[in-house]
Amino acid sequence: MKTPAITQPLGTHKFMRALVAGVALCTTASGLAACGSLTVAHDPPPVSAPSASAIVGGRYDRILTVGSLQISPSRTEMTTKNLGLTWDQAAKLFEATSEVQGSHAQAILGYGLVTLGNSKVPPPGTPPLDHRGAWVGIAWGGVTSCPAANPPKDSTSTKTAYRSIYTAVVIYGQGGDGAVVYTNRGTPPCGGPLTGPKLATAREVLSVPWQPTSASEDGSIPVAYRAPSCAGLFSTTADGNLKTDLFKVGVEVTVPFDYAKCQTITNTTDVVLAPHSTTPGTPTVPPHPILAHAPTGLVKVLEVGDLVDSGPHASPTSLSSLSID
Repeated sequence: MKTPAITQPLGTHKFMRALVAGVALCTTASGLAACGSLTVAHDPPPVSAPSASAIVGGRYDRILTVGSLQISPSRTEMTTKNLGLTWDQAAKLFEATSEVQGSHAQAILGYGLVTLGNSKVPPPGTPPLDHRGAWVGIAWGGVTSCPAANPPKDSTSTKTAYRSIYTAVVIYGQGGDGAVVYTNRGTPPCGGPLTGPKLATAREVLSVPWQPTSASEDGSIPVAYRAPSCAGLFSTTADGNLKTDLFKVGVEVTVPFDYAKCQTITNTTDVVLAPHSTTPGTPTVPPHPILAHAPTGLVKVLEVGDLVDSGPHASPTSLSSLSID
């Protein structure tokens, strides 16, 4: 059966986030080590750069090499589902991966055969990635505000050719139950010494149920939220209107893709509804705000243009905004 063309816009998430202190990619109370972040040794330079032209009909149409990661076309004919996921379902998982949070100039997503070389010690539970079928989303070209000052004359960035950083989310588990994130060795957006390569267990961002535990005070509300025991607090959201006294509140956590095996527990946190007033005696929020619950489930954190699936029988799709060839 012919699959219709699917266009998946990747827009900015509409909530303003009050990021908790210390939250970075895959932050938990036990630190980055709990995320399975590892350095991959001897990462070779890219042989070919990612671009939208690599994706035809929702799959990789040619061999693509980024550092130690190689993606080859699948030998079997493209179906509407691979690993039990449609392109649209895989896109939602890719967009919700915490490691690709923020603005990126370009991104692609497709199905292919993945080989990850020189990964001596993959994250625990990761199967061998040697021509393994997987959905692979790649984001690059992060939009970053850099200091205007010129780098020092002895800076490493002046001695080393610039190398783009590509972040690849490899979803290899059936139904999306299992994924890793690979980042090649490259130059940070604002320059400086080369970083990476790194291999880590992928984590997705979820909005979870919550209940207030007491009345608001000083512009914040204490809440209890239900989340998997393997979750780490990612951010809180409060989309409010001081004129109507209505606030849409959300609590977001990061979890591994196979979080269903983790027990659900209750945690507590404070959600900031409005900044604390600097004027004595001036309240920033009403004493009894109306609280609405933000939608629960996957949260889109990747900000980019469009990911386009042209369908398995359509002609190749070219996105000038994504191509770097």
